[in-house]
Amino acid sequence: MKKIVFILLLLSALKLSAQNYDLIVTTEGDSIACKIDSITDSKIYFEMIVKNNWFHTHTTLDKIAEYKYDAIDKLLVIFKSGSSYIEKILTYNKYFDRNIYSNRYLFAPSAFAMQEGLFSYSNITFGLHDFQYGLSDNFSFGFGTTIFFLPIYFMPVYTIPINEKSSFAIGDMLMVSPYSELSFFGNLFYGMYTKRSTENNFSIGLGLWTTTESDVAAKTISPAINFSAMLKTNYKSYFITENYIFQYNINAPVIFDLNSTEEKFLQAKYVLSGISGFRVIGKNFPRNSWQFALAYIFVISEDAPSKYKTSDWIIEAEYNSTQFIPWPIISYTRKF
Repeated sequence: MKKIVFILLLLSALKLSAQNYDLIVTTEGDSIACKIDSITDSKIYFEMIVKNNWFHTHTTLDKIAEYKYDAIDKLLVIFKSGSSYIEKILTYNKYFDRNIYSNRYLFAPSAFAMQEGLFSYSNITFGLHDFQYGLSDNFSFGFGTTIFFLPIYFMPVYTIPINEKSSFAIGDMLMVSPYSELSFFGNLFYGMYTKRSTENNFSIGLGLWTTTESDVAAKTISPAINFSAMLKTNYKSYFITENYIFQYNINAPVIFDLNSTEEKFLQAKYVLSGISGFRVIGKNFPRNSWQFALAYIFVISEDAPSKYKTSDWIIEAEYNSTQFIPWPIISYTRKF
């Protein structure tokens, strides 16, 4: 719980420091980097800098030529001395397109669409290979596997834009094993909602996680919850976090000590897992990025039936326990 509270506080702090400015252009040609509060039929209310201090003000709409939300990167704007009036806006490397990173955190997708024709390759800790391709501006398809081809997964995602600052997506992740002697089938069907800009956003997902009876899992039907966020920390780096809550079942083995008879009981395992870290975009090659993160997993194992909790039985699985496993993640991503 303390870890979760710390992460939420960190996200809040980064959100405040990474927020972009809104833009107001007056009919006299002045450009103002500000924070728009509200707009009525005749007036616009906003915060701006005067003598190096922020204060609330307003003006009538007939004096405004244009206004835009979340339009100016605060790290690239140069103000006139002590004010919100813009003197100059720096430009990104001409080959740098921020939107190419908006559809993915480290592994989890957001509800923002992958651009049509964009191809993405990711290598996570040199073991997991992930491929994604934008078939249209609303539909992408991905697949991936480990170096041992266990499992192989497929990830179609369909995006439904709501407005400039929010989007909804429907997706699926199907996982299978190619080995008959180590069978596995799992499927996650989910809906995802993403809010705010392509550089500073959060996503909430709700899905249905199912597995069939197999060598490595028992039949499972469980809700799955995802919370992810991406927050810009400087010119080419982002804080990213993705977190999951779900359940899976196993057939836990037990052995009768007197004659070595083996039985199994259905055991639920409740999982809280996630990955949090930073994405660093290449300075000279902005279509390359590295992700440095810490992954974690909490597993709470359900208690064994009382029948097996006697000295006559040997329980080979963890039960009535909580396990915590952290490990570092290094990921490389290339956009084409």
